[in-house]
Amino acid sequence: MGNPEILNEKQQEAIETLHGPVLVIAGAGTGKTKTLVHRLSKLVETGVPAENILLLTFTRKASREMLSRAVSLLDKRCSRVHGGTFHSFSSHVLRKYAPVLGLSSQFSVLDESDTSDIFQLLRTEGEYSKQKSRFPSNDTLISLHSAIINRAKTLEELLKTEYPKFLEQESLIQKIFSEYANYKRERSLVDYDDLLVHTRDLLNKHESVRKKLAEQYQYIMVDEYQDTNQIQAHIACLLAMDHENIFVVGDDAQSVYSFRGADVNGIFNFPKIFPKTKPIYLERNYRSTPSILNLANSVLANFRDKYEKYLYTKNEDYLKPELLGYADELEEAEGIADMILERREDGIPLKEIAVLFRSGWNSNQLELVLSQRNIPFLKFGGRKFVDSAHAKDYLSLLKIRENRSDSLSWLRILLLIPGIGSTKGKAILTELEKTSGNIESLLRFSSGPSSSYLKELVSLLEDQDQNLQKILTNFIHFYSPLLEKKYDDPKRRLEDLNSFLTLSQRYDTLHEFLVDMSLEGPTKSLDKLSPEEEDERLVLSTVHSSKGLEFDTVVLLNVSEGSFPSGKGEKNLEEERRLFYVGITRAKKKLLLTYPQVSFQNNSQYFNRVSRFIEEISEPDKVLKKGFVAKQTENSSPSSQIKSDQETDARKRIREFFGS
Repeated sequence: MGNPEILNEKQQEAIETLHGPVLVIAGAGTGKTKTLVHRLSKLVETGVPAENILLLTFTRKASREMLSRAVSLLDKRCSRVHGGTFHSFSSHVLRKYAPVLGLSSQFSVLDESDTSDIFQLLRTEGEYSKQKSRFPSNDTLISLHSAIINRAKTLEELLKTEYPKFLEQESLIQKIFSEYANYKRERSLVDYDDLLVHTRDLLNKHESVRKKLAEQYQYIMVDEYQDTNQIQAHIACLLAMDHENIFVVGDDAQSVYSFRGADVNGIFNFPKIFPKTKPIYLERNYRSTPSILNLANSVLANFRDKYEKYLYTKNEDYLKPELLGYADELEEAEGIADMILERREDGIPLKEIAVLFRSGWNSNQLELVLSQRNIPFLKFGGRKFVDSAHAKDYLSLLKIRENRSDSLSWLRILLLIPGIGSTKGKAILTELEKTSGNIESLLRFSSGPSSSYLKELVSLLEDQDQNLQKILTNFIHFYSPLLEKKYDDPKRRLEDLNSFLTLSQRYDTLHEFLVDMSLEGPTKSLDKLSPEEEDERLVLSTVHSSKGLEFDTVVLLNVSEGSFPSGKGEKNLEEERRLFYVGITRAKKKLLLTYPQVSFQNNSQYFNRVSRFIEEISEPDKVLKKGFVAKQTENSSPSSQIKSDQETDARKRIREFFGS
């Protein structure tokens, strides 16, 4: 087997504890995967048949990687270990035992597209499309149906908290869910959630089947145990209840997926379910500097429910993490762009730099600035702002004010308006072309539900006021009811558009603003990358999507109240605090936490308070270097400022060679 000297004392203890229930609390960056791989190899090396070992992970990739590393560490026997996700394991079990539940073994598994098609069929055959008020989209129905199972919530609870506009349709939504269940049952179909539910029911209600499976899988290993939902944890515990040879690895401090159904209580309840549990703590961090871990431990100290741990490292130290306050969100975005370019000049590849944020919309402002600076990036978690449908809708509105001959933008806007379909939309376009963009011609089509919208649109387009902020605000007001009708989550999307308002402060005219939006869209710089530069992209990511990753340099964006913690996270502050900890512990060498002192929303100014997760640290000056960045010159767009700097450098070089 591998050289034991590469393992620390606690890792070695975990690897050599082969029997009974074991709970490994693996702090961030403490080598949990290496520990799992070595223990799996140790089991096989000591004579446990590989076929009797079950390794449960959360991705197929993680399972394949662990088994491959185990084979390299020991031999090919490790490839015979049954490794996979909870869903793949459940599918395997149900293929054999489904008839016990009254299901055919030849069942088909539905993907999300299949599920959407079924809901579309059911709503077409039923009366759902004939309702006076809008019925939820298929995507919303799928999300609700899955949340009921994975998050153990009632439909009423979910509607009240997440989709209040559909509360009056609760009984109809429940009806279509019942029809969906019947449709699947009659045709031997199961969706992803059914795989877990049926397997749990099989193990819980059919003792003979449970015992057979327990005999087959005598050693169970579970990765990322803090991310299991109630059903997954139940399955693992039912399999192990006889022999109790269950080895789970996780970190309560990194349980951040409650919105997917993950239940942190699973890792806290494990020793209660298995009283003989041996706890082992992995606390030596191999990723970060001592200064970064000092901050991480200061955040850990404020966790209410936790396994006590203290991360330490033998890595060399580097800079103390910095907390930087900026005048506003635009200054924050520009300051981060400057820092990224500085790190790039210092030899740090862009792919080793990450900007992390609480929610996808937090990066809207930064995306626009990065695009203007021609800094290529990839975004994980949430869609690129300018690529989102509602941002495209809004920009199309602005474009037709600037250019009444823009037929593509016209068609997009016309199809948003109630009472205008493709036929009427094309007729309006034809008329606009005939009259060379005379918007008065719109009024000829002003009848029925489209009438008020067309009249208001004509009024906005004829308005001669050139004040950019007023133009943008007026068009947001016009677009708001259309947004409400088109999307199931209008409030979140409407908040997004404030990013345009903030950025527009640096522009004098709509023309300048739209030129920058059009010429420097987020995808343009990516397209210009040469093959050898393909991986040279900055990483933008929600903290959720960054879990398990590490970067030389990390910027934690907008660490202010209402953003981090999220305004929606007030009900689960412990998880918000864990998320903050996860963000901090992605950094290897350099960590910056930034926040804007002022934010703009609906054309109003708001003063921000730094995140409570920083304020609650007992001695913040010991773990954080604090600073404030002065506001740049007013009334100059980021792009024009860069051009000016470039021209200054060029003028100096010209003087050197040609004189003045």
